[in-house]
Amino acid sequence: MNPIRNWLKSLSVATVNVLVALVFFVVSAKISNPAFFGKIAILQLLEVIVYAFFFLIPSQIISRETAYLYAKQEVDKKLVGKFFSIPFLVFPFLLVLLVFPTYVMLSIPYLFLYVMVGLLNSILNGMNMYSESSATSIVFLIIRWGISIVAVILHNIYLFIGIWTLGGVIAFSLNYFWLSRKIGLVYPVFDIPFVFKSMREGAPLYLSNVANFFSSQGDRVTTSYLLGSYYLGIYQFAALVGGVPSMVLDSLSNVLLPTASFYKALGKDEKRMSSLSFRFFSLLNFLTLIISIPVGEMVIDRFFPEYRLGLDVFILLLISTTLPFSVTSLTNFIVAFKKDLRPFLILSALNGGLVLLTSFLLIPRMGIIGGAISQVIVATISSSFTIFYAIRTSVFLPGKKEIGILSMFPLIGIYEVTIDPPFLDFILILVVLLAFKAFKIISKEEVQIVEGFLPKRLSFISSILRILT
Repeated sequence: MNPIRNWLKSLSVATVNVLVALVFFVVSAKISNPAFFGKIAILQLLEVIVYAFFFLIPSQIISRETAYLYAKQEVDKKLVGKFFSIPFLVFPFLLVLLVFPTYVMLSIPYLFLYVMVGLLNSILNGMNMYSESSATSIVFLIIRWGISIVAVILHNIYLFIGIWTLGGVIAFSLNYFWLSRKIGLVYPVFDIPFVFKSMREGAPLYLSNVANFFSSQGDRVTTSYLLGSYYLGIYQFAALVGGVPSMVLDSLSNVLLPTASFYKALGKDEKRMSSLSFRFFSLLNFLTLIISIPVGEMVIDRFFPEYRLGLDVFILLLISTTLPFSVTSLTNFIVAFKKDLRPFLILSALNGGLVLLTSFLLIPRMGIIGGAISQVIVATISSSFTIFYAIRTSVFLPGKKEIGILSMFPLIGIYEVTIDPPFLDFILILVVLLAFKAFKIISKEEVQIVEGFLPKRLSFISSILRILT
């Protein structure tokens, strides 16, 4: 299992998502309005709710267990069939949407398919089938953001939902085809004792996902409740643009859990994996954040002038989602190495309650900027806890290099909030690169490890990394 090759495949999905979504939002901004966009935001909110509440066995557990078995060549279709039964078990709960407005009610088939496709993606990734899952995701994204422009042009939310549902049908069919070709035809196996056993094991993650919904989406729910769909549309737009860099970084995080599980099953050194990943990821997310802020401001100002009201929100949300990436990635190692996950319940409950409290306190006084501030607070607390717990469980043991990197996080965050001229961002890039070189945060031996995974056509990356050693 090659993490860099798999990341490139996963990155291709993120790249397509960014490009087609950009076209979608450019067109939507010209011919639509924040109220219509607010309805789309509600559909996306339902996706997040479904992911948080209806994955009875968290996707992380599914990927981890599949990767462990794949490393030992023990994956069989009976096990996959047990996972496959989950969407059918949760479908009755989706029927609660029948009491909501018509366009929400009509999204039920799409949301069922959303669960199904997400589950199959987790299984495929655990089996190192990134080429197949990436191909499916690209097809789905083109339908989701490309073809759905027709519905936006016609201002028809029902057609919009129909197109998304068609995309879900095609995505499920492709994933099922890839999986069946690998292990044979798969059918749901309703093994209730297995499901309950897996649910008990994954309960901390499941409840954390539920609580994380409130911490990550509570600001949007509160904005919708207090300010209405117009401001929700502006806030959600700022969140979507600000989420593009984290979307790219998450493509790497999606590869990390199956890869760490795979190599853990083969007996590789846990601490070395987490330390090396943390340092490389920190360099990547520092540069991504610094570059993304001026680029994002330019894109909003030039192509989406109606949403300039959300510029400050964009910056804060970008910082809250992008800056902590290398820290939050340590959670993947905690899960992969099968450490106790129960402490995350406390963190998730705290985050969920805190974002709702701060949102209700700040949004009436400060408007949508209050919701963004609440996300910064939650991200700070969550990152601090993750570092503490990763150290306590011996997943991550920071040395001088790691401590030096950790000290850069608040400095870069404060700098980006207080410094406005774009050219100063590029000075900061130079400072970060010089700091990595001066303190020898990445060694030549570690570059050699990366070179072992690099495709030949990307050999220039090793040359760049060697300059920093």
